[in-house]
Amino acid sequence: MDLVETERFLSRFDTVECCFPDTWGVFVGRRMPAPVFLDAVTGGLSMPNAPFAWNLRGEIDPVPYVNPDTGFPNMHVVPDLSTLRPAPWAERTAFCLMDAFTASGGESHPLDTRGILRRSIATLEGLGYDAWVASELEFYLCTTDGQALDDDVRCWSMTRGAEYEAVIGEIRSTLLACGVPVISSQTEGGPGQWEINVGPASPIETADNAAILKYVVKLLARRHGLLATFMPMPFQDAEGSGHHLHQSLRATGSEENVFGVDDDADGPIRSRPMRAYLAGVLEHMADLTAVNLPSVNAYKRLKDYTFAPNRVCWAIDNRTAAVRIPPGEGDARRMEIRSASSDANPYLILAGTIAAGADGLGGASVPAAPIEGDAYKDGTLELLPTTLGAAVDRFEQSAFCKDVFGELFVETFSVLARREEAAFRNHVTDWERARYLEPS
Repeated sequence: MDLVETERFLSRFDTVECCFPDTWGVFVGRRMPAPVFLDAVTGGLSMPNAPFAWNLRGEIDPVPYVNPDTGFPNMHVVPDLSTLRPAPWAERTAFCLMDAFTASGGESHPLDTRGILRRSIATLEGLGYDAWVASELEFYLCTTDGQALDDDVRCWSMTRGAEYEAVIGEIRSTLLACGVPVISSQTEGGPGQWEINVGPASPIETADNAAILKYVVKLLARRHGLLATFMPMPFQDAEGSGHHLHQSLRATGSEENVFGVDDDADGPIRSRPMRAYLAGVLEHMADLTAVNLPSVNAYKRLKDYTFAPNRVCWAIDNRTAAVRIPPGEGDARRMEIRSASSDANPYLILAGTIAAGADGLGGASVPAAPIEGDAYKDGTLELLPTTLGAAVDRFEQSAFCKDVFGELFVETFSVLARREEAAFRNHVTDWERARYLEPS
């Protein structure tokens, strides 16, 4: 939209929710009167850069880039008018995402996760390709005190789904009304677990849609007297929640899926670009684990036989593998990357996987052979890191990750993640008290 179109659009609204994702993908920002927002369109806003330094709970943890010695300075944020849309969850309200910069007229802020994703997109574009991505996000609906709604764990149950259609149906219609192309919702295999599938789009649109979905799900669940959580493992021995990405490629300027073009008859994948992209994704998967599973809890999801992948591998239509090639030919041919947990920042997981795929394309890499059968039984496969600390070790030492995310982001994220694990390590849990308080 230009300024005239924006002013015309905003004449229908009193308020604009103006926000950007923090390091963890959570929206932060301001609600502004529509006329004030119009001023921000041309001049931007000065805001503290603390959202790129605080932890998962929003508590400010000093890091080398932002600390008392630096004075916790401001940065500059500018509305991205391509994201301006109605906010159907609030009366006479619009919604707009913002991009962060170091200063007015300055460079993209090095810790802005939308900016990090844009850099990966540009790398892929430099090779002559555009990514086309769809997301599947899982979450739990719970009671307001975090308890399971029931003990029914039947996947895709229409009867169970109907019981909560008042809230899930409103979530679907609200997302559709603000431009998020919802395809379906369904119950999953945990007590009160759900999945919402969103149609394919460009990477930045897909990440925006996923972040908006999380925001809307939490907001509307509260209005229905429920708590929605994207915590990967909220219940012991229940199914974990993931964020699966379905990806394909188009040649720049074309609508044709290059994964669906058979330009090489050898092997189970007959598209050269698809083979090379897959090879890059697999090569860097372990290094990217820290951003794909950013919390201590996410690693509890990696147990065998949870439908969460814990080994670096791929397969044809096999849900024990980290990368699954679903059925489908031509335009439907794609890969499903299953490694990320539901609490991961969608901008970061997409930035990582797109950059990994681009690295494979640039080097004309070839993936290992697909696994056959049960990946959890295959002792020859590389295991993903099993703790946040081990994942951060890989992330921090990876030249690839420093190139993709920037050294400043790798340093900042690593400091915050290590503190998160230390806080867990130093906490006395209920399990410990029950087990050790009265030793035999």
